[in-house]
Amino acid sequence: MAQVVYSTRLAQLCAATGVETVFIPEQLWNTRLSEAFADAQGNIATADGITEINFQVVPTGTADGAVMAAAGYRHAGGPPAAVVLDASQDFLTTLDKIGQAVRDKLSMVIILVEPDEQFNGVNANWASLVTGLGAIAIPAGEAENASQAMVDVIEGLNKQLPSVLIIKPENLDAEITDEAEPEFAAPRTGAVPQASQVVRAAKSLAQARWPLVIAGRGARHAKSALVDLAKTTGALLATSAGAHGLFEEQDFNIGVLGPISTPTTAELARNADVIVSFGCALDDWTTRDGKLIGPNALLIQVDTSPWAVGRFTPVSQSLIADAQAVATSLDLEINKLLAEPKVGYRTQETVEQLTTKYWNSRPIPEHQLREDTVDPRAFLNRLEEVLPEQRTVIADQSAQAGYATSYLRVLDHRGYMFFPSGAVVAGMGASIAREDRMIVVVTDESGFMDALADFRTAVANLQRGALVVFQQEAPVMEMARYYGLPVHEVTSLDQLHEDMFTSGVVVLAVQQQ
Repeated sequence: MAQVVYSTRLAQLCAATGVETVFIPEQLWNTRLSEAFADAQGNIATADGITEINFQVVPTGTADGAVMAAAGYRHAGGPPAAVVLDASQDFLTTLDKIGQAVRDKLSMVIILVEPDEQFNGVNANWASLVTGLGAIAIPAGEAENASQAMVDVIEGLNKQLPSVLIIKPENLDAEITDEAEPEFAAPRTGAVPQASQVVRAAKSLAQARWPLVIAGRGARHAKSALVDLAKTTGALLATSAGAHGLFEEQDFNIGVLGPISTPTTAELARNADVIVSFGCALDDWTTRDGKLIGPNALLIQVDTSPWAVGRFTPVSQSLIADAQAVATSLDLEINKLLAEPKVGYRTQETVEQLTTKYWNSRPIPEHQLREDTVDPRAFLNRLEEVLPEQRTVIADQSAQAGYATSYLRVLDHRGYMFFPSGAVVAGMGASIAREDRMIVVVTDESGFMDALADFRTAVANLQRGALVVFQQEAPVMEMARYYGLPVHEVTSLDQLHEDMFTSGVVVLAVQQQ
């Protein structure tokens, strides 16, 4: 093959995996790798055929910001993005963000430039550090092995995990003259459920009177199969917070399970006699400390990991397999047992109950409202009325932001994200992936201030958005104005109107006492 510099070859191979967007922190701008992505050109063979290399290189303020932007981009429906990091510059601070991506099953390519043997006087095993997070570590080895390393990256992406390619800095300028031919492992199929377990679970569902199907983060890819199964069995549909919005358009969707569930959602879930959970941990948050599961309910848990089954909640049956494979198998088996689809929970009475499944349908008790402050529930309820329908809602762990999940509706599971931190810069990534949707970030002054290092680049890349900041002090308004953003200090719900969100980015500073 013609001689090519290693860094250029890495960029070409990233394009071959489907990467279109690259996030690079400020300290790595104008370096060999950033230039390689910016200057990459030509055609490359991908899974979809021959395509032109045309990267969108997005600068971020920090390494944390680069990972969170890639996470938001991926969560919103973009293809896996690439992130360039240097192990000697702030990489350790990104570990919790990479851990978040692992938890949320957000695949991305992280190119990690390895420092010298000793880092701050310590011999670090970077591959073990990455593996300990649950991500896929791929030591790139010698320059000639670039293609083989990228094959390993693709295997990691197929597992819906961040793939960290660890490269040696001395290889970046090396010329590749004789690239080794990569070896491909035999393709693996998804986990297939055991027939006896399928038959047992199918009989339980066929006999159920009030069945419920719950989808978690690990079942987002299985939506169609879960909907078909619910129709056959007459089941209601629900999600954990990790899959919020997945069944939004379904008539018999009861919404999110957890502390934020409405009384209607809680009652319907608690009355279910057979519950099938797909890719959901069923932790204390989702089950509201067990209160959302009836004492006599038969609980069936489906997960690809045997360690997840029964970890938080005792179960009656389990199927260790892929959610889509199990749902499809159950639907086929139940159709053998039933002459026609069951009615189950799918009655007119249930339809009437579901008119109050959202908190927006329930008035806030007068005694809970105060005249000297804007109630976050009332504010978000009013915001729901004036926001465009096409939106992506991103909330963090701030107390008030929790109400966003309850009061702001979303179109699908890609329209809602929760990140403990980094919501603002994740919104930037989501905006790049879905220009047709307005970004709505809900945080407090602490979350806003944490984003300042990435704020300039985030604002530059946000096409249309609203940053909702619940604040007690004035710095939020001053900082936003410093970056040229329109700021509305909200002291009354009458201030909110649709014209505020027609274009650009607006900051809504909601005053709290």
